Parts: sequence; C-alpha cells; structure tokens
Amino acid sequence: METSLDPRPDIEKFGRTRAPDEDALIDGVHILTTILLIATLVSSVNLPFGEAALNLLLGSGFAVLYFYGTALQPGWREGTSLAWLLSLTMLWVLAMLMSPVGIYLVFSLFFLYLRVMDDVRGVVAVVAATAASILTQVPGGLTVGGVMGPAVSAAVVLAIHYAFRTLVRINREREELITQLMDTRLQLAETERAAGVTEERQRLAHEIHDTVAQGLSSIQMLLHSAERDLQRLGLSEEELAGPTRFIDLARTTAKDNLGEARAMIAALQPASLSETSLESALERMAAGFAAAGDLRIEVGVEGAERQLPMKTEAALLRIAQGAVGNVAKHAEASRCRVTVTYEADEVRLDVVDNGRGFDPAAVAEQPAGLGHVGLDAMRRRAAEQGGAVEVESTPGHGTAVSVAIPVPADAGAAATLEPETPTEEGV
Repeated sequence: METSLDPRPDIEKFGRTRAPDEDALIDGVHILTTILLIATLVSSVNLPFGEAALNLLLGSGFAVLYFYGTALQPGWREGTSLAWLLSLTMLWVLAMLMSPVGIYLVFSLFFLYLRVMDDVRGVVAVVAATAASILTQVPGGLTVGGVMGPAVSAAVVLAIHYAFRTLVRINREREELITQLMDTRLQLAETERAAGVTEERQRLAHEIHDTVAQGLSSIQMLLHSAERDLQRLGLSEEELAGPTRFIDLARTTAKDNLGEARAMIAALQPASLSETSLESALERMAAGFAAAGDLRIEVGVEGAERQLPMKTEAALLRIAQGAVGNVAKHAEASRCRVTVTYEADEVRLDVVDNGRGFDPAAVAEQPAGLGHVGLDAMRRRAAEQGGAVEVESTPGHGTAVSVAIPVPADAGAAATLEPETPTEEGV
C-alpha cells in the first residue's frame, strides 16, 4: 500500500476537511519557522564552541522533526501526533536554554498546538508554552518585554486561529448554501419546465376536445338526422342504397376519428388524474413534497365526493401543487393540510400551514415577478374555471390559501369528455 507524503492532503486528522486557505496559512507558518530556525542557528556564532555545536544540533533536530512531522502528521493517530508535539516541545525547551533566540520557536509551536489539538487542549498547551518561555527567563531576571513578548504572541496566535477558523466556517457555509441554491435552481427549472409541458398538454387536450371531438360528434348527429330524413322521402331500397352506403361510411369514419381524438385527449390529460381520483392525485403530490423536506402534509376530503369535469380537477390539482410548493419553499412550516370540500354548487380547496406567514398586501404591491408569480398563476387558473382564490396570512401565524370553483349539480354526469355517437343503436 502506498503512503502519500504530500504535506497538504485533502483530509486532515479526525476526518476534518482542509480548506484551500488553510494551505496558505500552513505555508506561512513553514516560512516563519524557517526564518526562526535560521536565526537560532546563526545565534550559535556568539556561543562557546561546545554550546554552539549543541545549539546547532538542537536546531537541526527541531527542523528535521518539524518538517518531517508536518508532512506525515495528518495521517497519524492521535497518540503519535501528541508524541510528536511533545518531542518538538522538549527540543524547543533545550534550544531556548542554549540560546535566547530559541525562545522565538514558540511561535511555530503555538500554531502546531492549535492545529493538532483543535479544541481546549490546544489553548491549554499555548498557555503552558507561554508560561514556560517566561519561566526560563527567571534566572537572568524578568523584564516587562520578556513577559509581554510571549504573552502578546500567544494572544495574537489565538486570535489568528479563531479568526481563521471563523472564516473557514463561514466560507464552508457559503459553499453549502451556494450548492443548495444551485440544486434548488435546477429543481425549480425542472419543475417549471414540467409544469409548462403539463399546462401545454392540458391546453391541447382542451382544444382537441372543444374543436375536433365536438365537431366529429356533431357530424355524426347530422349524418344520423340526414339518414332519418332520407328514409322519410319514400324512396325505394334501390334508390336509398347508394346514399345510405355513403352515409354509413361517413359515420364509421367519423366514429373512428372521434375514438382517436378521445385517445389523444386521454393521453394528454394529467397522468395523476387519468386513472385515479382527485384525492389520490393530491395524496401523491403531497407525498412527493413531504419526502423532499421536513414537512408533514395531510390530505382530507369533506362532503360527498363526486367526479368533476377534467378541467376542474386539473385546475384544482395544479393550484394545490403551487400552494404546497410555496409552503415547502418559503413558509418554513412543519405541518400543512390540504382539504377538498364538495358542496352542492361548488368545490373548494384549502391549503393551510403553520409556517412563518407573510403580509399579502405587501406582496401584492411588489412589481410582477418579485414574489407573487405563484399566486398570480393560481388566481389565473381559478379564474379560467370561474372561481377565485383568497389568501389569508399574518407574519408569524401561518398562511391559508382557499380557492372556490363553481360546479353545476349535474357536473358528475358531464365529467366525461363526450358521450358516444347519439344514434338509436346507442353508438
């Protein structure tokens, strides 16, 4: 198994990810340590031969152990890292006793303590090293500078470490937020695209129903009337054979084309409503939004449930999707309830949440496209069905969206697109 000797691995000990800016800080500490080591070694010039040789040995040992350790330490176990720090600390104490310049190596140790022990132990180690650097000066006499130097250095390093960690945390939070925003943007784009496709399919289905299907049904009725009037003319069977054959052929062709038109309409209507009830479609929609976030969504039905015209059910489903989507994206709610109420002359949809709420008047005053596009789309869909949308909300007390669409009492009988061709055979 290969062991990486890269001094700047992607993953620090204990699974902490190193930020790119942290590499810059570590490189800066390396440069500082190199300068301090050079100063320590150069100070040997002013020492007796024996002490100079020992000072060179200690400084060289500190340099080798420091740079070797910083290259491999991220992959070490905690015990090995602590033993490495202890060894460096002992070399520093000996170097400090041999040459006063060696005291400045404590700068490097401060950063190492806080890097390896990124908790209260690192702070304790910094305080202990500061105390040691001050105590070693006692035999020669303490001065204000001798005390303030290490103390201020420790305070500066602690402040740098705290500020750097804060910046790294903020940077990571911003990166996560940007990632979430990009993901949300992609989801919204996909949702809007899907909604646009569905709306266009609905429009096409309605157009085919109102033009082609209705026209073919009318043609069949007219052909049936023409055949009936032709039979009342008192013509012989031979005289009626030709016209009747062409009328039957035209009726058959119209019937086949009407069947194809109905198949197209069925394929274009919302998949969630094609084979199930409105309640089931709403429950699947709610399950999808609930799974995407920490939101509990309940769906309920009040009144005698009945089949509604396809246009009405599709409009209610899309309005519910828009309202619940707003709850999931903006309300910061934990619960939401969707209720469909069937009454004698109308059907009502209510979406209520316990979120943060908002000021509907303030939102309405904003320019188009700045926060109320979803509400405008709901109102437009409801208006197309002769209904209206009401929004009640107060900041901090949730939101209630209610839409009421008038439905004739016999709408259930007319919910299908068109009856079969109205001939005496029940075609």
